[in-house]
Amino acid sequence: MKNILKPSTLAFLLGCASKPILDVDNIKLTRDEPSKSCKSLGPIEGRVSSVKGTLEQAMEALKLEAVKKGADFVKIETVGAQGQTVRGEAYNCH
Repeated sequence: MKNILKPSTLAFLLGCASKPILDVDNIKLTRDEPSKSCKSLGPIEGRVSSVKGTLEQAMEALKLEAVKKGADFVKIETVGAQGQTVRGEAYNCH
């Protein structure tokens, strides 16, 4: 039996490989409005479940959620009083 990929499968795999891979270091967190060319991907939340959690940990959790949605820009909307929750809107600006 030959192992041959169907053209549609090959095209799908090549299409996926050509997309940039986002990581948390490339996510811009800001309170500024995104440019008009950015596409909204919806609301996201970064949360630290520990009572000893820090704002920095909540921001990192927010970045992880942004990556999961394919975002590269997050407009921060609210920060919880204890700094353990950060909410914002995710955008793709590329």
